[in-house]
Amino acid sequence: MSRDKESQRDPSKADLDDLQQRIDARREKYKPAADNAHNSAWSLGMRYGSEFFGGVLVGGALGFGLDYIAGISPWGLIVGTMFGFAAGTLNVVRAAKEISSGSNGG
Repeated sequence: MSRDKESQRDPSKADLDDLQQRIDARREKYKPAADNAHNSAWSLGMRYGSEFFGGVLVGGALGFGLDYIAGISPWGLIVGTMFGFAAGTLNVVRAAKEISSGSNGG
């Protein structure tokens, strides 16, 4: 009985290779469906827009909150919106790099 437990805990290299091959085959089966989701112009536009709008919205909200707490209106909102614009732009650039590197096979 202890021999069975030992063999269950210590899989052989052949078993691990077989498992890796099955995992790779399953990934290849679902890979084209994931790539096609990024090829639509509508989905790209929605992703870029939401990335940018989210950054600006969060920056503006944080600036407005700073205005409310510190009483420095309108400077917190202005600076927060500018930081949000920069963060949104950075998010769009990162998303574009991620999508373009994925489509090039890299």
